[in-house]
Amino acid sequence: MTEKILTYIGFALRARKITLGVNSITAERKRVYLLILCDSASENTKKDAASLARKFHAKLVVSKDYLLEEIVHKENCKLVALLDRELSKAILNNLNEHFVLAEADI
Repeated sequence: MTEKILTYIGFALRARKITLGVNSITAERKRVYLLILCDSASENTKKDAASLARKFHAKLVVSKDYLLEEIVHKENCKLVALLDRELSKAILNNLNEHFVLAEADI
């Protein structure tokens, strides 16, 4: 069975409702509803992700078993932001052992 979350991220990519990378997310002017962080990210990236989650009042989800760069087909991508409310809700409703909600203090 394929992961529903992977499908939802694919939908966001095709709809262009996703921003890739810490720098692009920092410059984002639209509303960010959800951040997804790769578990293999550096400590600095994890701190940046937590800071961005606070800035945008968004939930932060950590991908434990899947590399984000393979999901979004962009090399060295460790953080993505979803700009669609409904896709973000769908991902949050389907969290499992592979994608977990991050703790407040990463």
